[in-house]
Amino acid sequence: MTISNNRSLSRLAAVQTLFQYDFNEKMNLKELKSINDIEVSEIYETIKKFNNGIKEYDGLKLDKVLFLKLVNSVFNNKEKIDTILSEFLNEDWSIERMDHTLINILRCAYIEFSNFSNIPSKVVINEYTNIAASFFNRTEVNFINGVLDKVSLSLRT
Repeated sequence: MTISNNRSLSRLAAVQTLFQYDFNEKMNLKELKSINDIEVSEIYETIKKFNNGIKEYDGLKLDKVLFLKLVNSVFNNKEKIDTILSEFLNEDWSIERMDHTLINILRCAYIEFSNFSNIPSKVVINEYTNIAASFFNRTEVNFINGVLDKVSLSLRT
């Protein structure tokens, strides 16, 4: 995946942050029942410092508004989002058995479809398909593409 702009970096950072929360919860490392803007802002600052050290991201900055909206919206509405996304999955896939990175990619894209109508559907699909390609093989990338296509058609008619 090539990270070429601030929004792409913000999307990747949001997916990584949400994965970490899911992982911690699954491993009982830190049980999180809620998240507030201060905690997300601290995460944002940590990721910003970390990304400044990565050569590939030179000159890029996290889009704080997009990052905070994605992380807060997914974290605070996870069950509702998962219920809606489940409607777009075929019987071979289920939210419960899905890889945490994969589901967080879908969750973040759902938030963009729902809350950022100024971002074209094709851009959202392309961005999250690219993120998926950096973690998964063609099967999962095609899965993400197919689900996001269905979600976009449903939410943006």
